[in-house]
Amino acid sequence: MTQTRTSGPARLTPALTVETVVTNQDIDWASAEQLVERWKAAYPAMRTILDTVIAAQRQAERPTVDLSRLERVRRELGQVDRGTHRVCTRSAPFFSPTEAGWLVRDVIDVMPLAHPQAGAVYRLAAELADLPADEVPPGVERTDKEGL
Repeated sequence: MTQTRTSGPARLTPALTVETVVTNQDIDWASAEQLVERWKAAYPAMRTILDTVIAAQRQAERPTVDLSRLERVRRELGQVDRGTHRVCTRSAPFFSPTEAGWLVRDVIDVMPLAHPQAGAVYRLAAELADLPADEVPPGVERTDKEGL
């Protein structure tokens, strides 16, 4: 089975919906609407930033960033956007402002300060920071084996 990579504008079109965000019962509808607006403004820029940095680092003689980590961030941002991100392998897809915030922070770490969309990315980070933090998605029990 061959896997084709989607590239171009379709991949950069944000898909996150209010319905996806409110899978987290701690987020009300109005907050979800505001977050989705911020996401739609920042997501294409975040993907472009990650694509650019990853491509440049692959060409570098000595990469200065952890490429596998950035590729994971890019993949998980896409999952958050599509509503398929799982906080834990045993959980159903669930919107986690904490997980999304960590991913956005990882983008900020490699984003040029003068990037034209830096403001949108920072506004999204602030919006995520204002949402209630979550610990574990519904239906997932932490076990002693995990040390928690």
